[in-house]
Amino acid sequence: MAVKELSGDAWKPAQMCILGALVLWPDELAGKIFHGAMPSYFGEPSLKHFFEAAHSLWIEGKPIDPVTILHATGLDGHEETLAACMEMVPPHMDVDEYLHILRDEARLYQIRSAAGALSWAKSMEDALDAYEKMGQLLRDTDTIEDVSWEEMVGSYLDRMNDPAPPNYLTWGIPQLDETLCVSPGDFCVLAADSSAGKTALALQFAFHMAQHGKRTLFFSLETPREKLEDRLMAEKQVAAIPMLHSKKKALSSDDYLRAGDTGMKANKVPLRVIRRAETLPQIQNRIIMHNADVVFIDYLQIIRHKASSRFETVTEISMELHRMANRLGVTIVALSQVTPPESGEITIQDLRESGQIKNDAEIILLMMKDKTFPGARKLKIGKDKDGATNKSLLLSFDPQHMTFSYAKRKEPAQMPGQGAPLFDLDDDEGGDNPFESLPL
Repeated sequence: MAVKELSGDAWKPAQMCILGALVLWPDELAGKIFHGAMPSYFGEPSLKHFFEAAHSLWIEGKPIDPVTILHATGLDGHEETLAACMEMVPPHMDVDEYLHILRDEARLYQIRSAAGALSWAKSMEDALDAYEKMGQLLRDTDTIEDVSWEEMVGSYLDRMNDPAPPNYLTWGIPQLDETLCVSPGDFCVLAADSSAGKTALALQFAFHMAQHGKRTLFFSLETPREKLEDRLMAEKQVAAIPMLHSKKKALSSDDYLRAGDTGMKANKVPLRVIRRAETLPQIQNRIIMHNADVVFIDYLQIIRHKASSRFETVTEISMELHRMANRLGVTIVALSQVTPPESGEITIQDLRESGQIKNDAEIILLMMKDKTFPGARKLKIGKDKDGATNKSLLLSFDPQHMTFSYAKRKEPAQMPGQGAPLFDLDDDEGGDNPFESLPL
């Protein structure tokens, strides 16, 4: 039978029908109902007590019926309430649909309550707590999944037969896109020593992802806004305005044309740069507020968090970012500093201040200056839970346009300025690109 018509507010009728069905058909429905509902879904105190009592009886293996429930709750005088629940149940009730109504109505009530608490907040802390609760309710992050192996196999085959391509993030460097399969909920780390260019590369990644429709947030915890603007406008994929022109405030007529064209298209690029959000709750609140798909954090070690030591601070930050990505269903890319070894290339063991980072991250990209070709950068996959590790790409860097590109080594004899850096992140002068495409 279809769902019985529920006129007006459907929440209380749904509560009564679910409870009535539980009492009428406990053997058939108890498992499904206790899996699909929880005490917080019941707003009527007496109905909530009945539900909790029935759940306790079920766990203890005792029968569920009006007498045992009333005895367990001790709610004298509520016999008529329980009887009314049983009478309200329609024949051949669609329990799944009623559970869906119950969850939705309960969440709606809780969202309204959180909104009320937000409007009456007496402090910023109270307001942030209410806002965070409302965002979590909107994302329904507390829903528990419980599926059988048979259902998993069926789901797998459905996905494999779906003609739609996989929804993995692209990074704007095709050779990297072919290697990494990054999904919503993944926690990634881009690690490098200071001045290696990790912020510039992260900005390049972030703009590319936003340009391809991903709602992207870039949390900058140390770089001034003006520098971020200059760097983004310098990128070839953005406006290609040379850094020196922006620094000197000496834009050419072509620069102004490109800047204007970029401005006209800006509303189609869902990228937001967020500064002064320095704590984990502040970061999470902004992620929820903007319903983000991808989040960059520059950088992990300077997020403010209280703990007894630096090791515990960074450990807890890493663990919470991993949980946050999974809980909110967003991809988080956290930049991280490293402590370079005295000799050899950096590895995931060199992530600064806590080994927990290498445990939490699904993907770790290690960026370092290339020793063979000064000015170039090597980008190595230090960890990939679902793929090959230690693959590396050589990236050339154009400092005037703050742009990294996939590169190929040429013979040293063909390279200008033997022994001198070809590229430097802090220089204003660029040079000819001594690189071409190189297969992985």
